[in-house]
Amino acid sequence: MPEARLERKLAIPMESAVQALGSLLHAIARQEGPWRGFALHVGFGDLHLPDVGYVAVPIHLSVEKDADRPHAFAIAFASAHLPAAFPGLRGRMEVLPGSLGESALRLTGTYELPMPLFGKFFDTAFMPGVAERSLENFIDEIAAACEAHVNRREADYARYHFYARPMR
Repeated sequence: MPEARLERKLAIPMESAVQALGSLLHAIARQEGPWRGFALHVGFGDLHLPDVGYVAVPIHLSVEKDADRPHAFAIAFASAHLPAAFPGLRGRMEVLPGSLGESALRLTGTYELPMPLFGKFFDTAFMPGVAERSLENFIDEIAAACEAHVNRREADYARYHFYARPMR
């Protein structure tokens, strides 16, 4: 089984990133709000086609707090429609400490190519790296959402404390 090990730098502190990551992963798993219909995606260019759009595959995600690591979540996902035709992943997303006010988001795990013999041939011959590219897009999207979540929460806090207080 191919392995995934991707990491993205976050411009937010570790504790805030862990809270945001947990909130986002659970929202995706429950299909809540803007996360309803969440999908992995790759651009047409990744499929060696004219780069004028993308292919999206909605997923079912399961998430649990990792008992062994306090800043990690065990995740697994598979295609919501026709799971035998698309790669699925079992792994972990965790937040690692970074420099002052920063952290890192890491995705590790293994993914299964569909239709074991044909899927491996198809991945190697016709669409090399497409599964990996979809995971890169996944971690990029989660990293951006974590930063946006924390920044929005901090802006709301600042607005409430500085603008909503009555003048004396």
